[in-house]
Amino acid sequence: MRCAAGDMVVEDMKEACLPETIAELFLASASKFAAKPAIIDGSRRLAFREYAGAALSVAAALEKRGEAERVALLLPTSDAFALVFFGAVLSGRTPVPLNFFLTAEELSFLVGDCGAKTVITTRFFETVARALPAETVFVEEFIPEALSLPPTSPARPNAIATILYTSGTTGRPKGVILSNRNILANIRGCVEHFRFSSSNVLLGILPFFHTFALTTTLVLPAAIGATAVLMKRFEPAGAIAAIAANKVTTVIAVPSLYKAMMRAISSDAASLASIELLISGGEPLPEDVFEAYSDRYGVTIYEGYGLTETSPVVAANTPWGLKPFTVGRPLPGVEVRVADEIGEDAGINADGEILIRADSVMEGYLNLPDETRAALTGNGFFRSGDIGRIDEEGFLKITGRKKEMMISAGENIFPAEIERTIARHPAVAEVAVIGIPDAVRGEAPKAFVILKKGAAATAEELKAFCREHIARYKVPSEIEFRTEFPHSPTGKILKQRLVKTPDSTGRRA
Repeated sequence: MRCAAGDMVVEDMKEACLPETIAELFLASASKFAAKPAIIDGSRRLAFREYAGAALSVAAALEKRGEAERVALLLPTSDAFALVFFGAVLSGRTPVPLNFFLTAEELSFLVGDCGAKTVITTRFFETVARALPAETVFVEEFIPEALSLPPTSPARPNAIATILYTSGTTGRPKGVILSNRNILANIRGCVEHFRFSSSNVLLGILPFFHTFALTTTLVLPAAIGATAVLMKRFEPAGAIAAIAANKVTTVIAVPSLYKAMMRAISSDAASLASIELLISGGEPLPEDVFEAYSDRYGVTIYEGYGLTETSPVVAANTPWGLKPFTVGRPLPGVEVRVADEIGEDAGINADGEILIRADSVMEGYLNLPDETRAALTGNGFFRSGDIGRIDEEGFLKITGRKKEMMISAGENIFPAEIERTIARHPAVAEVAVIGIPDAVRGEAPKAFVILKKGAAATAEELKAFCREHIARYKVPSEIEFRTEFPHSPTGKILKQRLVKTPDSTGRRA
């Protein structure tokens, strides 16, 4: 069922008459909250009426350019991103946000994989953008040109709302296909679970190529008439100042950012006076960070859990349902199981793989039918690859990862990708990568390397080689040289034994 613009209000989220696409929901919200601030980006402010009108002008500009079905966005968290994203959606196209931390080599694969013919970016990223296999369009010129056009009528929405790339367990990036149904389901679950309303002011400091940021700090506030305060670049003191100046009620971030902000909070925590919710996800929340905010500043960080493939929020703590050092209870409409090795329920407080079934679970992986079939069970559950347990009160706790993925400052890193990169170096005979604790980033990659006989290379040389081919956050923080690795009978490197085995050369950096 479709609703006329303006019929959609926050209180109606559970009613039958609901918009079926994020475009419809955005326009309905803009009609109802026309004069209300929608986006604050530094000194620039957009009311909902201006936001929708500008997005429809961007849609007209995309149509005039004859853009392909998919448009890649290489942009920071900003009003420009918001206008291009919703402009693409309103033009019937699919926006594909790209990770601007990646190298041109990595980004080129993503652009080719999604089929985008155009990358809309900013002059700040000009060097890397011009190396990509697509036409480069800069927002500094594109948006003023678009705003000179009259707003167009919204086009028929694309079945795919967005494609977000996440690294695969083999290191190959996967395009996660999210439909309008997926994202709307997660928004409705978040609104009910956190009791969001149009009175909320949300701080957007995470990049929008992360589903956590895209859903909760871009689409959600646009859908419910809330205000989004956006920051292009995270800076602790700037974030705290933005909270105080704009009376921010909700911050959505990863633990490493909360830790960084601690240095900028005054002793009396007056700058946090407006805060109602601090929500954390993306990586485990350290106990010392949770306790510091609670004890020093009198505010609680509510930890949650989600994945790109689930649009993303699966579970979260709230003021009315809190159990520290768990990730809370599942959102309404989200079914979570913990399964043992044979797929049966593991039972209360027993570890097993976390399986998720909900309307927010992705449609599949782009161009990867085998991986899609492997990720989704026959009865509709998504295999997360994470290990957890559910207690007698329904709280979910993450206890490990079935996959080798590590999370560093909210970024997913897979050892296989780093291993393949280092193995390309002519001096390297064998390499193994693991995650190690990092005081700032949570986890960081460490590489163990065996050099070829007669070859020479230093740790700094190998790190520099990595920086040429992969994003800087994936470059090992430590490289340890070995003369041999422990192997299984089938030749697989036994990483756990490798970690426990003393360094045989003493060469480490």
